[in-house]
Amino acid sequence: MPVVWPGLAWAASFAVLALLGLWEMIGDPWRAIYALATLAGAVWLTRKGLNGFAWPQVEDLARRVEEDSGISARPHEALLDTPPTNDPVALQVWHEHQARMARRLDLARARRPKAAWAQQDRWALRGSLTLALLVSWFMAGPAAQDRLGEAFSLAPIQVGGLDVSVDAWIDPPAYTGRAPIFLSAETRTVDVPAGSSFIARIAGSRRAPVLTRRDDAGSERATASAIGDSVWDSRLAITNDATIRLAAGPTRQNWTLTVIPDRAPIVRLLAVPDANSSGEIDLQFSVVDDYGATAYALELRPETEPDAPWERIEVTPAGITNLDTENGVRTLLETAQHKLAGSRVTIRIAADDAGGNTGRSPELGITLPSRVFLDALARAVAEQRRNVLMADQAYAPLPVRPVLYPEDIAPGMAYLADEPERRIERAPEGLQFAARALDAITDAPARFFEDAVVYLGLRASVQRLRRSRRQADLTGLDADLWQIALRAELGSLADAEAALRAAERALMEALARGADETELAALFDAFQEAMDNYMAAMAAEAARRGESDDAEGPSLDDSALQEMLDALREAAELGDTADARQALQQLSELLRNMQMQMGQGSGEGEQSDAVSEAIQQALEELGDVIGNQRDLQDQTFGLNQEQESGGASQPQSGGQTGQQDGNMPQSLAENQNGGGASAQSLGAMQDALAQQLAEAQQALPDGGSDSLAQAGDAMRAAADALGEGDAAAALEAQDDALADLRAGAEQLAEELLERMQDAQGEAGEGEQERDPLGRPSEGAFADGTGVEIPEEMSRARARSILEELRRRAAEAGRPQDELDYIERLLDRF
Repeated sequence: MPVVWPGLAWAASFAVLALLGLWEMIGDPWRAIYALATLAGAVWLTRKGLNGFAWPQVEDLARRVEEDSGISARPHEALLDTPPTNDPVALQVWHEHQARMARRLDLARARRPKAAWAQQDRWALRGSLTLALLVSWFMAGPAAQDRLGEAFSLAPIQVGGLDVSVDAWIDPPAYTGRAPIFLSAETRTVDVPAGSSFIARIAGSRRAPVLTRRDDAGSERATASAIGDSVWDSRLAITNDATIRLAAGPTRQNWTLTVIPDRAPIVRLLAVPDANSSGEIDLQFSVVDDYGATAYALELRPETEPDAPWERIEVTPAGITNLDTENGVRTLLETAQHKLAGSRVTIRIAADDAGGNTGRSPELGITLPSRVFLDALARAVAEQRRNVLMADQAYAPLPVRPVLYPEDIAPGMAYLADEPERRIERAPEGLQFAARALDAITDAPARFFEDAVVYLGLRASVQRLRRSRRQADLTGLDADLWQIALRAELGSLADAEAALRAAERALMEALARGADETELAALFDAFQEAMDNYMAAMAAEAARRGESDDAEGPSLDDSALQEMLDALREAAELGDTADARQALQQLSELLRNMQMQMGQGSGEGEQSDAVSEAIQQALEELGDVIGNQRDLQDQTFGLNQEQESGGASQPQSGGQTGQQDGNMPQSLAENQNGGGASAQSLGAMQDALAQQLAEAQQALPDGGSDSLAQAGDAMRAAADALGEGDAAAALEAQDDALADLRAGAEQLAEELLERMQDAQGEAGEGEQERDPLGRPSEGAFADGTGVEIPEEMSRARARSILEELRRRAAEAGRPQDELDYIERLLDRF
């Protein structure tokens, strides 16, 4: 090291000056002059030292050890020398001499090396240079590496003579909605969203500028693009905390960027998911994200298979509506066509943001909603469709066909039955069973089939099952069977319903993205046409189900629906897309309720006996029980969330255990805000609800079905669990109770439908039914009597009031109390 000390001193001094920024200030040719002059002196001194340097030999090492130990007579040589003769006496004397020299060397010790640095560096400059390197490195900060690299590079450093201007800014990702951040001369440290771009535009530099990013992953140099005469554009992506350095002509600038991470959405269920008879699940959940979620999905897997992969059902953005609660949204998602429909599953809500992050809600076990088919043929087809979906195993391998010669081929026609190994026997057992079942269903078409389309569709499905050789050949068969089941259940109404839903989805998507008036007008016309076709198909289906010559069919006066559609169109034209989407969803639910009511019978021309009246009364009471059980389950769901988060449910001294209706549990939102009942009071409410179910069962002629009995047992088990404070066990029992209640209600409805069909055509009058909106029903659907639709003058008056409220809310000089009152009035709009 002392020999090459002049060269090391030159490199260290040059580096210190570079770190202090001297070469950036004076540039070339002064940097080159200093480097060449000092380098020449360092080379001359180093060469002089190298010429006088020689590596030590073995004798030099021995003399050094003897000198340090104070040993004389050179014992090392005695150990290495050999006598010139082989005289025994001389050899014995020589060996004795070597032993004595060896004993001397046992005390030999080498001292520390002699300080050669003292001769080469008498002023201890090595320490000063080392200290100067450390101090200058910390003074340079983030620019240290770039200054050293530029100083020792062969590229010239230009200083002066150029008027270089630099414009630098941060371009955040578009999904953040943030404005660009412009970097002034004083802004050297800035916080930026993850995924931003650093953009520098340099004007006045004849050479391409150098833009460098340094972070934990290393360094990256941007490629400068010429966008004009001496105008350059450089860009770098920012994903981690980084230091940016720009070198353009005489300009040197540095920036320190701190990345704001994009966190995953936080998703939470607001209520236990509900279901309807069409096989749709009602999901209400809240989503909190830095910049807003962009996609939603329902993930599910069998409850009995915790290691099974999650299946994903995407939620269309148009199907999302906002709730009154903060960050709350709601969607109706069809699950009836899923292969796990009707079985116990574990679900969770997934929300994706534009940054690629995914947040998921806590898992919840439910029964996946399935469509309720009242027609026996439709139920049978739906069951076999599920068998086809579940049989997803591969076909058995096809045996190798042996080589056949002309004399081996039997004369006559070749039939498929001659090769059993190539028939459906290779298919999974589920597919074989479905083929046999569908074949049996279509055995007597003249007796059981009124619609030739259903029969032909089933026969085509049977032949496709028989002739398929692999799973890929069955693609789309489940969709065909589903359409056949809907056709058997609804007749031609199924096609009209599908067209109505397609028009509804298109209109909802257009409202969600804020389409212009021209596009909305076309979509409104398409929706109205689909609604008219749907109403006509429903009228034809109701008339077909009358099965009598004097049946006039249902009264389908759609004037009220047209008024609702006109009001919806006007709300969209006024720019109130949120209310327009909500009104469209309500109108669609009304149309579905019309279909459900038609499926339950018209109520006119059907004889009501005592048993039918008892069943109908029990169905009404079951509806109340199901609704109250739903409210109670929401209460328990909120209590379970409190227990899982570490909170405890304290008894309330003034709480009422109550029965149903006004004394039933509060809503889930109230419970989460501290207004819910305790576990003990919820248990008392659950016990009272079980007693109400028992009284409803006693009113039935046969005491009710097994499903109702199982529902009562599950409700009592939930009451016991709540009494013990175990909300999780109570929630599971309540879920079972709801499933059994729905199954029991479905069985009662089927029994009532069969009795009404048997009594059709006979005399008798029953009580006037009402539709889901409380209107009197004549035939299969109400004619709109009793529903008040605002007239044009009322709507015009409402628009003028709304415009006046918005005008006053925009005035800054009004009192704050008045502005708060106007804002509360405008919240609903």
